[in-house]
Amino acid sequence: MNDQPSRRQWDTGMVRPYRPAPKNFVEAYLRLGFSKELREELATNDRCIARWIEENGGDALRRQRSAITGNPLRKHNRSSRYVMGRTLTGVRPSQSRE
Repeated sequence: MNDQPSRRQWDTGMVRPYRPAPKNFVEAYLRLGFSKELREELATNDRCIARWIEENGGDALRRQRSAITGNPLRKHNRSSRYVMGRTLTGVRPSQSRE
């Protein structure tokens, strides 16, 4: 078969390491946001983009994007009541029985 070693040395110790973020990721994210265009430009998927956002600053990077676009950050309260797509309580807090 192919006796030549691969050019990229794996540094994570995993059999299939994560793809590192491209050098222009932050600039591309600030320009395009989390969109189909960003996914096509970087030739990747949403899971990689979400991981790269967290690796490159997470909330700080989202705040920069928000300042550029003028759109406010969305507050994510879903995680407090939902686990794996299902509600933890049968009754919403505003409709609680007393």
